[in-house]
Amino acid sequence: MRLRITLVILSLVSLFSSVASGATQQTFLTLISQPGDYIGQGITQTLTPADGTFSVSNGSNTVSISFNSSSQFWFLDFGTPIAVKLSLGEFDGAQRTAFRSPTRAGVDVSGDGRGCNTDTGRFLVSDFALNPDGTIARLAIDFEQHCEGAPPALYGSFRYKSSVAAVPRVAIASTYTLKGNAGTSDALVTLSLCLPSTSIVQVTYATADGSGVQGTDYLHTTGRATFQPGITSQTITIPVVGDFRARGNKTFRVKLSAPSGAPIGASTANVFIRDPNMPVTVLAMSSQPGDYIGQGLQYLITVSDGTFTPTNFANVVSFYINNGDNWETDFAGPTTARLGPGNYENAQRYPFQPAGTPGLSVYGAGRGCNTLTGNFRILQAAYNTSSVLESFSANFEQHCEGAAPALFGWLRYKTKLQQFSVTDAVIKGSSAVFTVTLSPSNATSLSVDFATADGTAIAGTDYVATSQTVTFSPGMTEQTVTVPLLKPGDTSKTFYGELSAPNGAAVWIGQGSATF
Repeated sequence: MRLRITLVILSLVSLFSSVASGATQQTFLTLISQPGDYIGQGITQTLTPADGTFSVSNGSNTVSISFNSSSQFWFLDFGTPIAVKLSLGEFDGAQRTAFRSPTRAGVDVSGDGRGCNTDTGRFLVSDFALNPDGTIARLAIDFEQHCEGAPPALYGSFRYKSSVAAVPRVAIASTYTLKGNAGTSDALVTLSLCLPSTSIVQVTYATADGSGVQGTDYLHTTGRATFQPGITSQTITIPVVGDFRARGNKTFRVKLSAPSGAPIGASTANVFIRDPNMPVTVLAMSSQPGDYIGQGLQYLITVSDGTFTPTNFANVVSFYINNGDNWETDFAGPTTARLGPGNYENAQRYPFQPAGTPGLSVYGAGRGCNTLTGNFRILQAAYNTSSVLESFSANFEQHCEGAAPALFGWLRYKTKLQQFSVTDAVIKGSSAVFTVTLSPSNATSLSVDFATADGTAIAGTDYVATSQTVTFSPGMTEQTVTVPLLKPGDTSKTFYGELSAPNGAAVWIGQGSATF
């Protein structure tokens, strides 16, 4: 398999060199499909205007490309986040274009009767210019797509009247991270090559202040990343400083320099730090094993992940949350009175609940309940003089089809969220010490489960597997969990501490790392 992949990469470089060397403006589409990729079926080919007809169109944040010949049909759709116009740069974390979250980039390459139901990927725009009438004058896009989230990739390059060579370029994309309440947490930033390389590629990265300041909001980090042949992405970790203060959201930058083996395609990215101790808009959910809607998983959806659209009328407040999975939450009071703070017990599925009964419905990702039971508590509901919702805070518990497993949730709209977080561990001799926090404190006891999970460090070999329920007594905001290390200082290895099954508050940062 390694030989076959190497031959594919060599073919890729050969094709790119043959069609894209020099400064001549060219139009072409190159597709390199790894074995197992459903869309490309393992093909390696380049198409030019001599092979068929190209069509290019654009909207405010999308570009659509088609190729049509007597024997082949290919369609490519690329999109930026809705609030971002197409421009030069790297766009990572893409979803299928037509169904992407408004806050995410989109990629969708299909053809010859094959398309993805879902896909993930990225693309780099190296050349982009418009004519006076708004049509595209020049365009250079390199992309990587994974159909149905599978490992095999479809790589490609599209050029439209562009002289930019189709060669591997190293790039960095903007992202966001979460601030904790103590210690540090990991901001994960992706470095990528827009196309595979047959040789080693290296690049230096370093952080720089924005509104976020090193030492206060994050720790200055620099290093040199290495891409082995055939590898197109890797993650660097930057520690973000946590505290209980409401200091607001911050941004810092990561810059690339001194490339070796490939030029830089996008040199600078912003990292946005979201502060949980400010009013937030978020849907957090914790699903017990066996719950149909949440599938036993934890969810945290912020306005960096999707858009929140509230509607309210009479005694109902609903939210449509578009993060690519299209969640909806519905809360209805038992009377015609406007929904306000209070406890609403014995709720049934909205809008089919009997008269005089509260209504509740939480569904998404194509899953919904036929019948349900549950309850919810409205902590805050503020309306303007036109009766339009201005802020909202609700906690809920839902049981699908009357089953015992529950979906617990916390919806906040421009209000504060009580939340648990876990820090990265501090290594103290032969122990890794994680800090679990609750912000703000509570008048009654709350709890959350903690458990270790393997990374490059393996439980039983490198550390002692540890799990426990962490309980916060009234007024308490911090607890520590100590994990014994079996081989401290042996080699650099990492494992994780993870939070689950929160009782009374949402999970904000659910994973901390321990490297020793």
